[in-house]
Amino acid sequence: MRALRVVSIVLALAFAPLSLLAGCEGVTTEVDVRYSTPEHTTETLFSAYGVEDLSQDEVRARMAGNSRFELRDRQTYLSCFGDLRTPTDEGLAGFVFGGLAAGKDDLRTTIMGDRATVSPRPGFDVVMNREDDGRWLISLDESVPAEVRTRLGMVAADFDQRQRRGQSTGSVVQ
Repeated sequence: MRALRVVSIVLALAFAPLSLLAGCEGVTTEVDVRYSTPEHTTETLFSAYGVEDLSQDEVRARMAGNSRFELRDRQTYLSCFGDLRTPTDEGLAGFVFGGLAAGKDDLRTTIMGDRATVSPRPGFDVVMNREDDGRWLISLDESVPAEVRTRLGMVAADFDQRQRRGQSTGSVVQ
């Protein structure tokens, strides 16, 4: 009786992979590797700006010197975000990029289900959501604090007003 039970278990274990494979037919999903994990999405964003090989100290020094980061691949940059829709959203995306790049050597990722948080420092959290197609995309709505949204909205409104009046578009928000 015991020998029969052992043989049954061994046979069940031997054939289990075959039944699993048969049940998974057609379920394979291909995900663009650039967005397959929160870490890959972050690296893809850095690559779009050409900072992937810069150290955190180099990035911070450029920021402190008010140097600009030139966007090398706009399409890739846009595809890192799940909700980048308007020109004002691009300012929000720049805020997210700056925060991540300034802390690029200290990034910590926490994943809970289809939601990830990437944090370069305490208090600065970038939220990513896994889309139905498996890509992890940055959520501006969930990542940018309301105060930053308000300030960037004011800058955008000031820019629009000045442009309509034909004035200089230089703007400073205090």
